Amino acid sequence: MPFATPCTPCNFMNLWVFSCQILPLWGGFFALYFILRREGLARQSLIAKCGGSFLAVGSAGSALYLRGINPFSQPVFWFFLLCTAADALLEIRFVAGMLVFGAAHACLIIWLWEAAPPSLWSLCLWVLAYACTAFLFRRELPKLGKLTVPFCLYPGLLGASLALALPLPFLAGPAWWPAAIGALCFFVSDMMVAKGELSGLPPKFQKPVMLLYWAALYLLSWPLWAGI
Repeated sequence: MPFATPCTPCNFMNLWVFSCQILPLWGGFFALYFILRREGLARQSLIAKCGGSFLAVGSAGSALYLRGINPFSQPVFWFFLLCTAADALLEIRFVAGMLVFGAAHACLIIWLWEAAPPSLWSLCLWVLAYACTAFLFRRELPKLGKLTVPFCLYPGLLGASLALALPLPFLAGPAWWPAAIGALCFFVSDMMVAKGELSGLPPKFQKPVMLLYWAALYLLSWPLWAGI
């Protein structure tokens, strides 16, 4: 069931009111996350990390509820829930977190597919995304061993989300622009996380990674507000 419809002043007002409430909280969680990590409290910082992600659950759930839809019946709502759960798992057991993120993207793919079936452009974009991933990790792939399969499957799902989202503004209307940009932010953020896990990235990249990730979640929830 597609949700995005042409935006009206009422749509923007609902989104603006919600954003004014949620963005300061996001800023607080962002600051708390990095303060706790700086103090060496990595496990405690997961509370702030999951708290920031859960705000996207609140955005999606609120939008669906205001439309009279049970959030738990929608795959897109489960996408946000699974992302929040994966945030904690990723830093405790990386592969387990990656698998839960994979399940989240399967839910996202269902939602995006319902908005507009895949086109030839989607296939081309998926091949391009997968090729970029293979090139980025060309040095790491031969050394993965037992991790080769999950590390090859996950980019396929991530690339499928991106390939379905990017054409949506042209196929289903301009209300899908935030989702397209959000999917791109998610792809870039996850590539940086994986690169950091396998090869190491300087600490200065941690803040951009989190900003891209939370921006992705927030932007992906925007089309749900259209039509309220």
